Amino acid sequence: MNEKFFSLSDIKKTYESVQEHIKTRQLIFQYSVNQEDIRETALNGLNLSEVDSVLDLGCAYGFFTEKLAGRLKAQASITGVDVIDKANSRLFLAVVRSMGYRGEFLAGSADCIREMAPERFDLVAASYSLYFFPHLIDHIARILRPGGVFITITHAEASLQEVTALISESMRASGLEAPKELAIGRLLRVFSLENGEAQLRPYFGGIEKIIFENDLAFPHEHIEDCIDYLSKKRTLLFKELFEADQRKSEEVLSVFYHTVRERARTGGAVVITKDDCVFRCYDPHP
Repeated sequence: MNEKFFSLSDIKKTYESVQEHIKTRQLIFQYSVNQEDIRETALNGLNLSEVDSVLDLGCAYGFFTEKLAGRLKAQASITGVDVIDKANSRLFLAVVRSMGYRGEFLAGSADCIREMAPERFDLVAASYSLYFFPHLIDHIARILRPGGVFITITHAEASLQEVTALISESMRASGLEAPKELAIGRLLRVFSLENGEAQLRPYFGGIEKIIFENDLAFPHEHIEDCIDYLSKKRTLLFKELFEADQRKSEEVLSVFYHTVRERARTGGAVVITKDDCVFRCYDPHP
């Protein structure tokens, strides 16, 4: 499956500003009910001391990569791949250098791995990105060396369900027809906690599934941080709205944000489902 729910332009509008991306991560950490770091969860118990070569697909500015510090073989090589190059390459390579490893950044889509030689990497990671390219799972297995590990972090299908329901309500309240399912919901179902193992199973002999239960809880007194968090994702969250009627978009957004504030005022907080999952995959057999 290689459905394109979002264009490259949509993705860039959401992630091209590194500072905005970092602020979004900070808000998630700040308001997460589960205060564990999912990256630590993904790496706990793994012995990566002999890992010499790493590939991070959808690496961004090195958010997952930085957690590999001190875990790999001395002078290991880490390659990052991301469609947003100018904003991410400099920071990603700086992160790798700061850890004492060798770094390379490949600008472009994850499809570049189709041309990579087999058995090239000891570790491949895809943190919150595999739902953009699940059609490449067989190639991920192909480029892993025997004994190599694939780590991917993804969402549960119910993630953001309160937000998507309210978007649809706000569209209908403004006289627009809401789709049965928003694009962001369809994207999360492409590769999720619920269906990920079934997609990985044909290509890996061993799979660990680690469920990471979490909510984002924004108290009334900090509800503007919730508004800020949702605003940073508006291109992905409100894709149907912007495509359906640009003239109505401001009205719908106004209804949406007003309702968020009102629910915080009357309920004391706004809680958003943010359940995630880690899959650790072993014994690759493409």
